[in-house]
Amino acid sequence: MISFGPVHCTLDFEAEGVHAGNIYLDHSDDRHAASLVPVPVVVLRRGEGPTVLVTAGIHGDEYEGQIALRRLVHELPLAELTGRIILLPAFNAPAVRNATRCSPLDGANMNRAFPGAADRGPTAAIAGFVMERLVTMADFVMDFHSGGSTGLYADQGFLSLPEDPRLRAKGVEAAAWLGAPVTVTIPVDSAYGDFDGAVLARGVPFLSSEFGGGAMISPVSLGRALAGLRRILHWTGVWRGDCEAPGTRYVAPAGRLIAPRAGLFEPGFDLGQDVLAGQFAGRLHDLDEPLRAPLELTFGVSGIIVNRYRAGLVPAGAILATMAGTVEP
Repeated sequence: MISFGPVHCTLDFEAEGVHAGNIYLDHSDDRHAASLVPVPVVVLRRGEGPTVLVTAGIHGDEYEGQIALRRLVHELPLAELTGRIILLPAFNAPAVRNATRCSPLDGANMNRAFPGAADRGPTAAIAGFVMERLVTMADFVMDFHSGGSTGLYADQGFLSLPEDPRLRAKGVEAAAWLGAPVTVTIPVDSAYGDFDGAVLARGVPFLSSEFGGGAMISPVSLGRALAGLRRILHWTGVWRGDCEAPGTRYVAPAGRLIAPRAGLFEPGFDLGQDVLAGQFAGRLHDLDEPLRAPLELTFGVSGIIVNRYRAGLVPAGAILATMAGTVEP
């Protein structure tokens, strides 16, 4: 058994073959009276080789990655493996079961809870177990996200760029093998509490991603996520499948389109579209005064639209779109 504070797991991570079990959170509240809250985990192992940790469901309302990991269990022949794959298809299982971004156990956003702690609530405890007991086994970590209930994303790799040249080069290479149409790059901020920064701070290469969104399942985005995952496993050497790196367009955030007031937003753009500074971006219609002229919005910078707000009814301050410009990582 391995444990971290109130979290433990009895699954044998060294055993050959395909094995599934649970990471258990010992938790008690109004809904869980002295309960063990399960977090599913699957291990595929054959022979000696690298260990790859793949996660999805850090946010419970993001689905393409969750399905891709479950598909992989049934579609990847064990005979083609050399090493070990650890899958967490519902990393934040309480949020997954609740279909919410944050955990219903404590209201915490898991992707702000890293590197975790044994004594700061259930979400931080699960994050800490994964960091201290699973990331320490891994040679590479891949994490899948999507836009969730309120966001839509152009299919993309999401690459935090550390100062360490080895980790940086590994991340750039991994993004090329993931092969999403674009890869958004940002500097590492280890104080942010996200999984990216915590794993990279441990010296383990890491790549995140965003496929789809809107708390729906896009067949196109799911297909890209699953194909990209297979290529990543081939690149790490844990899977011997035949594939090639399709490459990607590396970009960095250049600006945001913000709703200056609440209203009904009529977009004038699509995800993945290249836009120019000053170009028409959409109209913001007053919800209560139909005779009030709509507010016309324009883009402040040029770039590709990498994400947008999902709903038509938007609050003041909503990020209606993010623009990113091409960079050399």
